[in-house]
Amino acid sequence: MKKIIILLIISVLCSCNTKIKSNTRDHMEITEIEKQADVDAVKNLISNSFQDIWSDLDETKILNHYTSDFMLLENGAVWNNNSIVNYMKERQVDKNEVKRINKFEYIQTKHNKNSIWIAYNNYANWVKGNDTLR
Repeated sequence: MKKIIILLIISVLCSCNTKIKSNTRDHMEITEIEKQADVDAVKNLISNSFQDIWSDLDETKILNHYTSDFMLLENGAVWNNNSIVNYMKERQVDKNEVKRINKFEYIQTKHNKNSIWIAYNNYANWVKGNDTLR
């Protein structure tokens, strides 16, 4: 009986200790390496989303990359998931005819523990065969 009580006390103490550790982890500072890994992951998300959606002209992949409240500000235009879908439907570009090549210039990043803010320029070239269209 004593063994069971001792085991019970140990397991309660361990579970309390785990709960305390997980709560204090939320308030701990993250390392610069962890911050950079997070920023790099977001940069990859940006790059992959432009490839999948804009270069491959596949609006079905929007929800693979963007949340339902996604908003992109571009030269005074405001894009969201619906406006992207509408744009793609209006364009009806032959996916095999034109190729879009993206290049990113990251201007500034801010990591705020629970969010990451990134300012960047996206440069795209439209290529058809050997010709650069724009």
